[in-house]
Amino acid sequence: MKTLTVVERGSMRSDDRPLPPLAAGKIRVRVRFAGVGFADVMAVRGGYVLAPRLPFSPGYEFFGHVVGAGSEASGFSPGARVLGLLPRMAAYREYLDLDPRVLVDVPDAVQDETAGALPLNYLTALALIEKKARLPPGGSFLIHGAAGGVGTAALELARLLGLGAFGTASVDKHPLIARLGALPLDRAGDWVAELKRRRPRGVDAAFDSFGGRSLERSWKTLAKGGTLVSYGFSPSPDGGIAPVVGGLLSIGIKGVLPNGRRTAVCATPALAHGDRAWYRRSLGRILGWAAEGSIAPIVHAVLPWDRAEEAHAVILARAARGKILLDFGSPGIPASS
Repeated sequence: MKTLTVVERGSMRSDDRPLPPLAAGKIRVRVRFAGVGFADVMAVRGGYVLAPRLPFSPGYEFFGHVVGAGSEASGFSPGARVLGLLPRMAAYREYLDLDPRVLVDVPDAVQDETAGALPLNYLTALALIEKKARLPPGGSFLIHGAAGGVGTAALELARLLGLGAFGTASVDKHPLIARLGALPLDRAGDWVAELKRRRPRGVDAAFDSFGGRSLERSWKTLAKGGTLVSYGFSPSPDGGIAPVVGGLLSIGIKGVLPNGRRTAVCATPALAHGDRAWYRRSLGRILGWAAEGSIAPIVHAVLPWDRAEEAHAVILARAARGKILLDFGSPGIPASS
């Protein structure tokens, strides 16, 4: 099977290895698309504290087709279109042998490329909005990196759920943010003052994946009763343990201050597999919205699997608008905007 493996910090190796026997109770999926995320880039560079030990394949999310089932496995027929989110990285490979509880059926109305772009970004966005911030219709939030995968997913869900949204990004990405119905803020400028000018009372939630000083500034944008949710602690792909510890301490201290605001942390793979009922129910909702056309994920590019380093370079350059997918079954598809 085609496999991308991190064997040493900073690089991936592509190879074609034999398929192992299928274990009892497992479903074998031939991966069509593996999603690429910032955590993958950090993991390859050695800065992602939740990465498996070397050697490992990056990637949390996949879309593909069922090709076999071990004894005692049930629920999915060969040929079924499925997607899912793994509890640990392993998705940059052509075949995955999985617990059936990880898999969710994809409706016929959802195109393959759309399905590949859904699991991690939209589950994260939905968890931020509903499970962590508990925003009601009419609520509002700020999200950083608003033109990226999670950002564009959150803005789509805001429009669908009747929420107001602000998004920070570089100025060249502001037209995309505005097109998704949010108010863009210049990440390089004084976005705290600009948000307060537009919404003096502040927002009901701030979703921050950068950590450090960004957490302090995000905290200042909150209205009374608002929630700061951290779903990442470093803007640097080199990451490491220090930003995580610093971020958790900052979130913890802010969360006990008697000022009418609260904090939360969101780690989507752990959340999803710690609450399988929420995971399956939420992916079902997301797929339903995609099937009816209420959401349409933005795919920046689909690249052949052995061009993963190129995909990572786009993310490192902060050039991605929406999702990047690795294709394990067809040639590259031109980028879209």
